[in-house]
Amino acid sequence: MKKRKTPQKQLFLSPENYIRQKARNLPIVECLITPKWEDCGECNIIVIRKHTNDNYTCGFYLVDTYCLGIKDAGYNFNVTEDYLESIKERFGENFEPTTYNEVHNIIYGALAYAEDLGFHPHKDFAVAQYILEEDNDDIPLIEYNFGCDGKPLLLVNTRAELNRYLPTLKKSTGDDYDFYVREDEDYNDDEDDEDTEMQKEIQKIYNGLPDGEKKDFLKNLEKMNKKFEKSRLLPHTPYNYQYPDYPQKLELKHKELEIIFDAKYNEKLEKETLDRILSLPRESLINDLEHCILYEIGQNCREISPINYSENLYGSIAHALYLLAELKSEESLPVVLEVLRQSDEFQDFFFGDFAGDVIVPVVYQLAKNQLPVLSTFMKEPNLNIFFKILISSVLGMVLLFEPERRTEVIAWYKDILDFLYENIDDTNYYDANFASMLINQPMDFCAIELLPQIKRLYNTGLVDEMYCGDYDTVEKEITAGIIKPGDYCNLQSIYEVYK
Repeated sequence: MKKRKTPQKQLFLSPENYIRQKARNLPIVECLITPKWEDCGECNIIVIRKHTNDNYTCGFYLVDTYCLGIKDAGYNFNVTEDYLESIKERFGENFEPTTYNEVHNIIYGALAYAEDLGFHPHKDFAVAQYILEEDNDDIPLIEYNFGCDGKPLLLVNTRAELNRYLPTLKKSTGDDYDFYVREDEDYNDDEDDEDTEMQKEIQKIYNGLPDGEKKDFLKNLEKMNKKFEKSRLLPHTPYNYQYPDYPQKLELKHKELEIIFDAKYNEKLEKETLDRILSLPRESLINDLEHCILYEIGQNCREISPINYSENLYGSIAHALYLLAELKSEESLPVVLEVLRQSDEFQDFFFGDFAGDVIVPVVYQLAKNQLPVLSTFMKEPNLNIFFKILISSVLGMVLLFEPERRTEVIAWYKDILDFLYENIDDTNYYDANFASMLINQPMDFCAIELLPQIKRLYNTGLVDEMYCGDYDTVEKEITAGIIKPGDYCNLQSIYEVYK
């Protein structure tokens, strides 16, 4: 199996793991909140805990009490008092002190209100929540009214942001909500600091160029800035998968499979182990492997479990996928697709930069005779688009190894492109980045037959050109007639993979 970037288990806890495991043992010394937060619908909250070395760990929470819940979250670990004061100043507002009970009830009350509307907390809350106390009956309940005038009020900064959230809000409330777009206001968001750093880097590059190259550099920079700005305003699909009930107990008929949950074997299984596993009765082995996958998803779907983090255990799902592919278990495709319905955090932890290397060959071997099932999956709403787009690479493998199926593959793509066009006003289904990435695969196999569908999408102005360029670039690439193999076309047995 290819190595991923996650390091092996270390002697010392990373800041994330320390916060998950030990932050709640530190005393809370200060809680701060935006003054008059009840009147503005959003508030910044800081919760500060003190270490025995007199340093501090603090959690930051941007809370939307009107609709969206935890819009942002973060933390600073083991910082000095001076650094802590500089952090407070960066917020640019005069905080007022408050009690922990108050901020706890605001954060978790807004979180519950938002989840009832279909909105999940910011992904970094998965760690930052451990700077808060556990949400249980030990915390005295304070009743707050969330929403505005008895119903949700969606406060957004741009029309693109409105389009991102509105379908979810309509689904949960019908028309019983209000919204306000602050598009013309001078609004500072989390990207300001990153933009400043990027501007410094660009200035540094510019200053180092010969005088004769500076003019062209500025022209190209202006073009790139326009593309970035357009990309930010395009529609994007929010991740909002409704998890089913996954198994909560690991119950295996074949105890030999327990080895895939051992961090020592994250990267590979030895040949003797593979021989022993693959000699087990096929039907019960497949059932156990599917159970392993669903159990591991259940432990980590909402956030990566403390056990997986602390033990640095990430190899189990990839092992199970490779084994199912080796068994040619086409009946396991629904379970494999359940892996692809998970979040960015899940993808990053279990696959790192090698999601495609693992998933694409596995899905090809199990789904090459089930393309309609893949088509149905591609039309599911609110999924992780970077997991979803890997299916397009599976179709590329079909063409590579079975070129006689070109007509079937072209029809598959036409169906998906037509679906995107028909749902272009619904961000539950349409994402501008996804559309662009989907178009990239037909460019590799010169799918001239798809140019009408591709051009129709481009004519809407809602395809992100950052990924594969404008329509003229796509047309030129497709009509050039140079077929390129896909990124994930290496089909190997499980023994070759681990070797």
